[in-house]
Amino acid sequence: MQFFVLLSVVAAAVAAPAPQESPAAEPYVHEEIAAEPYVHDEIAAEPYVHEEIAAEPYTHIEPVVAPVVYSAAAPVAYAGYPYAIGHIGYAAPVAYAAYHTGCVNSLGSVVPCAA
Repeated sequence: MQFFVLLSVVAAAVAAPAPQESPAAEPYVHEEIAAEPYVHDEIAAEPYVHEEIAAEPYTHIEPVVAPVVYSAAAPVAYAGYPYAIGHIGYAAPVAYAAYHTGCVNSLGSVVPCAA
């Protein structure tokens, strides 16, 4: 990892332009440019023509929903939590994920699975 940092520093130093290669700044010289006068063109607008579009009739379709059955208890208890063990010879904490049973919700918690 330290090699990559060293390599990036060396690459940045080599890629930087040398002072003798940079061009000298030129002084600003203001030049007057003749401006063209504004000419307004009046464009005739198209008239609005309303068109009636036939709408389709609404037909309600009731969805078929299967019943959900929950079990009385969780099948197996939660086996662990992804503890972070860090600063054991590493620059950043390393997460070790433990095995779990069940389903994981959007918050990361283990919950009983729906059948």
